[in-house]
Amino acid sequence: MMRKNWPEISSAFAIGLGVGAIVGMMWAPKSGEETRALLRDKAQEGIDGAVAQGKKVARKAQKAADDAREFVNDAVDAGQSAYREARNS
Repeated sequence: MMRKNWPEISSAFAIGLGVGAIVGMMWAPKSGEETRALLRDKAQEGIDGAVAQGKKVARKAQKAADDAREFVNDAVDAGQSAYREARNS
């Protein structure tokens, strides 16, 4: 039942969000220029935060890839050593 209502619920939420934003800007205690500057600053902070988080995730992913590569190389070396030992005995 909930899946059938999902598009209607999300549409109503988006419309409500838009109307709320417009009404909020109309009755804002600051001038339009101050409000735009505030919104611009907050958007830039959000972008900067997202970039920083992305870099952090990229570093962790690179470390995980390096660790996995090292693990595979160690496993290959161990396999080759075991093969050489078995062949020579």
